[in-house]
Amino acid sequence: MTLFNGNKVSEQHNNSGEKISFKDIAGVIAGSLIISCGIQFVIVPARILTGGITGLAIILHFLTVYPLWVWYIGLNIPVFIAGYKLVSKRFALYSLIGMLSISGFLALIDTINVSLGLNDILLSALLGGTINGLGVGLTMVYRGSSGGLDILAAIVNRFWGVSLGTTIFICNCFILAVLLITSNLELTLYSAIGMFVSSKMVNAVNTGVDAKKTVMIVSNKSEEIAAAVMNNMHRGCTFLSGRGAYTGSSEDIIVVTTGKTQLPRLKEIIFHIDPNAFMTINDTVEVYGKGFKASTMHF
Repeated sequence: MTLFNGNKVSEQHNNSGEKISFKDIAGVIAGSLIISCGIQFVIVPARILTGGITGLAIILHFLTVYPLWVWYIGLNIPVFIAGYKLVSKRFALYSLIGMLSISGFLALIDTINVSLGLNDILLSALLGGTINGLGVGLTMVYRGSSGGLDILAAIVNRFWGVSLGTTIFICNCFILAVLLITSNLELTLYSAIGMFVSSKMVNAVNTGVDAKKTVMIVSNKSEEIAAAVMNNMHRGCTFLSGRGAYTGSSEDIIVVTTGKTQLPRLKEIIFHIDPNAFMTINDTVEVYGKGFKASTMHF
């Protein structure tokens, strides 16, 4: 345990070695506030949905007299109790904080009589999905979640072997089907658009909009190409030993990771030195190390 020391925030380690950070908790709470604002100010007034258990809570709110926050907490608590042992203690704690924060913020914002004046459902779906995805992504960046669907997916995976992504997809399809039965096709389709935008926003927050590229180059001029890349682009290169299956000849394979904006320059360098070079380019979600993100996060 590290106690308060000057401006340092205290942090604790649980028994599994995971660090419990007040910064993470503040990030989860901030993400919960953003989610709640998107739901109450944009999504609910447009009578569309977001994904997950929150979407089911919105449907039940539409169909009954009970406020949204009651349904949200009522649906999440049983799932959390059933599945908290299947996730890490830190994730369970942060998810509980996120769940309680969203419930509290939903109840608080419900008392505020503010309208954004959005009369276009498409704009509401786009804006609501963006705000919701921003909040969900923020809670994930700080190692938490916004509610029970992640835990529900862990339960299904544990007992039936279904992947997390498949479970989440099926649950969202079920929620959209329920909305279609209780509402109409138009609102269902707009809700699907909002969910899609939200998922893209979550990915953007977690991995950043500047995705990197990892390039593998096979050439008999590998030394010259690597030197040119390091000198002209100031990017590090790695040699991997390879052997052609057809020719049987041994060759060095160059591996280099760079940003999208530097990719045209990299191609120019490679093909200027060796027009016959073989090159593959792959998307890379995240990169840690010198020249990229600093690996200073505590896991």
